[in-house]
Amino acid sequence: MQSNTKINLIGIYLTFFLLTLTVAPLIVYFSNLKDPLIKSLIYIGSSGGLGGTIYCIRGFYQNLGENNFKFNWTWWYIFRPLISVVIGVVVYFIIVGGLLSLGSVSEVNYSKSVMFYCAVSFLAGFSFTQFADKLEDLSSTLFSKKKEDNK
Repeated sequence: MQSNTKINLIGIYLTFFLLTLTVAPLIVYFSNLKDPLIKSLIYIGSSGGLGGTIYCIRGFYQNLGENNFKFNWTWWYIFRPLISVVIGVVVYFIIVGGLLSLGSVSEVNYSKSVMFYCAVSFLAGFSFTQFADKLEDLSSTLFSKKKEDNK
């Protein structure tokens, strides 16, 4: 397959993903789906996916514009939007579960609107690397072995 064809396919894929993640929440909003949790998870997951997809598109056109496109990054362009959808939902569970607090508030406010969680999900999808670092810190804190005192 020629390089221009591969580049075009990646661009079409990212555009399709962007449109799908934009339209899916609208379809859910106007549907007769009754379960508010499922609706919220679709909104939140789509927001995370939009963040990751926009980040991919940004990198895609920057690399094309600089004639610096590398085909060994193809799988990154494919998986980053998908991973961002999952991360969007995971960040919701981590915040609502009380494992991650935002700001200096000591009490977690569980009644925040779905828009708040969509915004955080978008940011987590957009800046996945920084969010993954934060998750690594959190898991290290939760699952680290306690050092036993030498007696």
